[in-house]
Amino acid sequence: MKSVILNGNQLDIQSVVQIAFNEAKVEIQPKTYQNIEKSRKYIEKQVKDKKIVYGVTTGFGANASKVIDNYDTAKELQRNLLISHACGIGKPFEKEIVRAIMLIRLNTLLAGFSGVKKETVALLSELINQNIHPVIPSQGSVGASGDLCPLAHMAIVLIGEGYAEVDGVILSGKEALKKRKLKPITLEHKEGIALLNGTSVMAALGALGVYQAKELLYKSLKASCMMFEALGARKQAFDERLHKARKHEHQEKIATWVRDFTKGSNLMGIESGELAEKILQKVQSHLTTHQKTELKNHIEITPHQINILYPYLPDESQKTSWQRLNAILKFAEKKITPQDSYSVRCTPQVLGASLQAISHTEGVISNELNAAVDNPLIFVDDDVVISGGNFHGQPLALALDYLKLAVAEMGNLLERQINKMTDEATNDCLPAFLAADTSGLHSGLMIPQYAAAALVSENKVLVHPASADSIPTCANQEDHVSMGTIAGRQALEMIENVRKITTILMLTAHQALHLRKLQLEQIDYKIKLGKETKDLHKKLDKLVGFIHQDRFLHDDIQAILKNWQEL
Repeated sequence: MKSVILNGNQLDIQSVVQIAFNEAKVEIQPKTYQNIEKSRKYIEKQVKDKKIVYGVTTGFGANASKVIDNYDTAKELQRNLLISHACGIGKPFEKEIVRAIMLIRLNTLLAGFSGVKKETVALLSELINQNIHPVIPSQGSVGASGDLCPLAHMAIVLIGEGYAEVDGVILSGKEALKKRKLKPITLEHKEGIALLNGTSVMAALGALGVYQAKELLYKSLKASCMMFEALGARKQAFDERLHKARKHEHQEKIATWVRDFTKGSNLMGIESGELAEKILQKVQSHLTTHQKTELKNHIEITPHQINILYPYLPDESQKTSWQRLNAILKFAEKKITPQDSYSVRCTPQVLGASLQAISHTEGVISNELNAAVDNPLIFVDDDVVISGGNFHGQPLALALDYLKLAVAEMGNLLERQINKMTDEATNDCLPAFLAADTSGLHSGLMIPQYAAAALVSENKVLVHPASADSIPTCANQEDHVSMGTIAGRQALEMIENVRKITTILMLTAHQALHLRKLQLEQIDYKIKLGKETKDLHKKLDKLVGFIHQDRFLHDDIQAILKNWQEL
């Protein structure tokens, strides 16, 4: 696996994913050190000249008015900053998120505006490359001045404090470094605030959230397409001309994917007349000579004449045969109408809007990956240190809340598709709850729909915008905060919920397709699936198979979740 080359200006989401999930290594572009050394020398001169520089020769936040003019004391200030700010609470972030946080923070420092030492960025890169993962509690950030609390937990390991996970074991920061034959650094002026002031945590959550949301949308659409085939959905709702007429790029893309996923399917757009002819051929052996004469005038049965066939079905005394053909004939009648319900025909419009929101968030996050977000920033060529608010997470907070809304709507739509296929009033003549045994003894897939509904409801609570709130901190010096990190955490939680909903949809659509296949085999109609849906259906056959009777469905759902990456 290739290393990710960093220079402070070219990090992208795919590289974050490689570092986070695949444990790729990082390399710092050699030329990058020139800017780091320039800004480091500049900040050292400011301190020696006893210039007033926020967070370097002054206290922090509301203590900014307190000048610290002793050279050694000003260095001690940086260590005290990390120690005091590392007070996070809650469940620690997963190691993948921690790796993304370290990577984004490292890239920010490499931009050359922060005044850190070469040794500091080198050690941070070693934490990534040698799989030393600081224990970072997930709660405690309000999103301004950036992610102070969680970043303090990341940075504190560099000085041999705090805790880190190494080879699955939690060690003190000092022991973690020693295990990899590394030594703690001593922070110099400006370095503490450079390490923990900024948006690196919410940017990491956003980068991983965007990646996972895009993958989830793509796979959930495949599951939807499998459901469309089981339903025998009308093709016209996905016609290229229809979507071009609206001029929404992402809507067009979803419609294109639907056409691609179902290409070659003979269930999509299945026609009433075709089914009626097959039924007629099947009932020929049951017809009397008189009945055959009656039907001679109906050589080609048009959709609106399907009801002609009802009297010619096998006698109801042949209960099983009559019920099966009666169900198929009713299925054929339903295909006379030109439209499916919104959860089917409006899928490109709904998921297209979600894809657009994800794309917007991707743009915001991609920009932030290479942004200078600590405070103050050093502009060596202009001979100035500027204090400002680049650490404020509002741009990310709004985008992450938008991502949450996009994901919530995905879940809403998918649950409606699940419900449609389990309700015998809307699943176009499949058994109630997709139970193969219709005696009433078996519940089929009744309760997985309940579980999907519960997850959708949970997401409706989580989707409330975190960025709508602000609680002043630091004695009202920091009197407006973004809550962007909360939005990021919620986005990942909601994505996981929709992954579970998609899993239930896969289970449902897979069972529905099996039942439709068995149904249509009664009239010798051999079903063909689209290339992509056929592949997904085969994989699900291996994982869960056909559900002949009630069983422990928890294991089926878990089997799909555990093999998510292969689907």
